[in-house]
Amino acid sequence: MKLTKNQTGMSTILLIVIIGLFGYAIFIGLKITPVYMEYFSIKSAVDGLAEEMKTRQISKAQYMDLMRRRLDINYVNFDALTPSRDGCDKSKKEVFHFKTVKKSTEFGVDYEKRIPMLANIDFLISFDYIRTIDSPK
Repeated sequence: MKLTKNQTGMSTILLIVIIGLFGYAIFIGLKITPVYMEYFSIKSAVDGLAEEMKTRQISKAQYMDLMRRRLDINYVNFDALTPSRDGCDKSKKEVFHFKTVKKSTEFGVDYEKRIPMLANIDFLISFDYIRTIDSPK
């Protein structure tokens, strides 16, 4: 009489592989989360400025100054942002955009962030958030 025993449960190698995959997922999450938190701070600053611009007209210089102040409050380094390759004004390579078209003003942010992962592997995340509001009467 032959007794055959089927394997029940998982092997040690499979357990190590699963723990490694979870560890790598946590590693990626810890690297990417601060970048998205920074983006949400910038988006909040643009939205706050949009609410302010509904009541008064501002120039491009005032817009840039107000954005710098709002980003300083949120601890966002304005100079560390890299312009996106497909930004609005490719000649100036600007991160923040401000353009007045007829009776409306278009402004927002367009930048990218490169996150080094392992060796020569990087994540490239591109952010684009543009608001258009009508000029106050």
